[in-house]
Amino acid sequence: MANKQINKNFAVLGLGHFGMSVIQTLSEYDVDIMACDRDEAKLQFATDYATHVVRADIADENALVRLGLGNFDVIILAVGEDFEASQIATMIAKEHGAKYVIVKARNLRQKKILESIGANEVILPEHEIGAKLARRLASPNIMDILDDSEFYTITEMHPLDEWIGQTIQKSDIRHKHNINILAIRRGSQFVIPVSPTDVLTESDVLIVLSEKKPKQ
Repeated sequence: MANKQINKNFAVLGLGHFGMSVIQTLSEYDVDIMACDRDEAKLQFATDYATHVVRADIADENALVRLGLGNFDVIILAVGEDFEASQIATMIAKEHGAKYVIVKARNLRQKKILESIGANEVILPEHEIGAKLARRLASPNIMDILDDSEFYTITEMHPLDEWIGQTIQKSDIRHKHNINILAIRRGSQFVIPVSPTDVLTESDVLIVLSEKKPKQ
């Protein structure tokens, strides 16, 4: 993801199995989540995870405009079953200043169309889950173990403003924020292993290991 700041505000539109999984996982982090669907029962379930819920028909252009999609760091359109609604929501989100739009698609043809109308990222959940399963079965590794861990997670992030221009050691990231930097991605290059004397820049992408936030 190309965002240079840590994402704090998420909008998840569509609360099927995929959308609900997204908000459940996001709820483990210190972020704001708006969950949106037209199904009252799904919204009721989402209240345990989302910061706030909104009942709206995602296929309704006027309803989408009222959601204020330009105010969110990331928008996840999880309505892959209704491709027309996904297209309309993608266009409206981008027209109203959405910073980063992720859209669920069902096949490669839909993926290409959504990318052509402005989606920043298009995912094919079934394809990606199948590929991940195949890799895990053929070659289990430490990343798979961490993916399933109840206590740790590996994520990407950009340096906080106060870290930029400082060495990792001087920023005291590990003790102040309880995260360990495993690698630094700089363009197409990776810094591995990371040295305490490495100076962080604004464009760096940090691959970090951290403890999962316990559920309340």
